[in-house]
Amino acid sequence: MSFTRRGLIGALLTLTLPAAFAPAQVLNSERIEQTFGSYGIEVIASDTSVRVSNLYSLHAGQKFTRSLAIVGYPERVDAAFSAEHAAILAGGSIGASFQAAGWEVVKTEHQYFDIEAGGAMAVAMQIAEGSPVAAHAYRLSIAQGPQDFDYALIIEIHHPDYLDRAALVAIYGEPVASKLPEATRALLREGFERLQRPDLTLSE
Repeated sequence: MSFTRRGLIGALLTLTLPAAFAPAQVLNSERIEQTFGSYGIEVIASDTSVRVSNLYSLHAGQKFTRSLAIVGYPERVDAAFSAEHAAILAGGSIGASFQAAGWEVVKTEHQYFDIEAGGAMAVAMQIAEGSPVAAHAYRLSIAQGPQDFDYALIIEIHHPDYLDRAALVAIYGEPVASKLPEATRALLREGFERLQRPDLTLSE
């Protein structure tokens, strides 16, 4: 089953980064606003280890989920970014919180897979139950001057009118591996448990 993507995919931002980092892309929040004209975030479930958020756009006052984000926080929070981490725990956008504090945000170790949207996810995205939606797993790192940190493992599940797997490859490049590592699978399971959806159907 295929879907038509709408809107313009944002241009890549070129940043000066340490040699270990790949060039950074526009934030998902920025791309949603560029594509649909508005952006908002609401935290669905959160604790000190995992957060599940709804990244949405508004149309006639109604929220449409464009990305469902599952975030695995770092086990250790360095003092260098503790204030930004506290703002994120309070519900702030991850990329925007770091960028506002002068950090460069970098995404690496990209992997893609498909999930069948069901239950609340299908309702929030306003798509048919069981529709395939593209998911993107990656590592988010931050850099500022001589400092750089691996911050989070993130999985973003996208509305089919926003990003499909082909679009993700065009933006971020080919996946780093053909199979999802166990850390990604574990985070996905934890995210779905917090959504009270123990059933999970994915296609790599």
